[in-house]
Amino acid sequence: MVKSVSRSFLAALTLSALIPSPARAQAPAAPPPPPPGWAGSVGGGLAVTSGNTDTSMANVGADVLHDSGTDIVFKASGLLLKGSSNGASNVDRSQADARLSYKLSPRLSAFALTTFARDRFKAIDYLVAPTAGLSYQVLTGPRLEWTTDGSLGLVFEKNRDRDLDTSGALLAGEKLTVAIGERSKLTHAASGLWKMDDLGDAFYTFSAGLLTSIAGNFDLKTEFLSTYKRQPTDPALKKADQSVVLSVVYKY
Repeated sequence: MVKSVSRSFLAALTLSALIPSPARAQAPAAPPPPPPGWAGSVGGGLAVTSGNTDTSMANVGADVLHDSGTDIVFKASGLLLKGSSNGASNVDRSQADARLSYKLSPRLSAFALTTFARDRFKAIDYLVAPTAGLSYQVLTGPRLEWTTDGSLGLVFEKNRDRDLDTSGALLAGEKLTVAIGERSKLTHAASGLWKMDDLGDAFYTFSAGLLTSIAGNFDLKTEFLSTYKRQPTDPALKKADQSVVLSVVYKY
């Protein structure tokens, strides 16, 4: 009798080992973070060198975002750079843009964009380009985002000692953000603006930077900026300008 019970018990253990146990219920995925509503940042920096040459560079930048969780998102940003060497100004330019986007699908959006640029040393009093087009997220993830866009519209350019020039405009651009660890990320952006009545008259911008969290809502930003005007109004003017910007940024 005992042997029979033992054999039955062992058989039950063997059978239970062969039958897979029910899969554990997976824990529910964490809900996505709520939309930020209004958010943005403001920052600035100053670099001074002395010795054989005395140079200084000041920068002020800001950006703002409004995302309430709907299909409509508003973004705007601006940057002002001023520099001098041995008491003479050698950098004086600013740029800004404002974009209103409407999400058509998880990756595709329609947008209206207004771009502004001014550069004293390229003899550009102002350049304003209102355009509309489409934006597409080529890559998207928790640590990587790459977006491209293209738009059509108008460009109004006023150069020093010249009349206002108005033309159709074609604008294309891309932005890349890559997170590095928990405290840093690489940023990159590039754009090109072409006048439809003369595609050779183009204006290009390029940036690459590193953003590192230093304390609380404060970040340290190091960025390389470049602008290129293919057809400056004066052949004596240089087509390209580059700057390295170091700034402290406060996020809100």
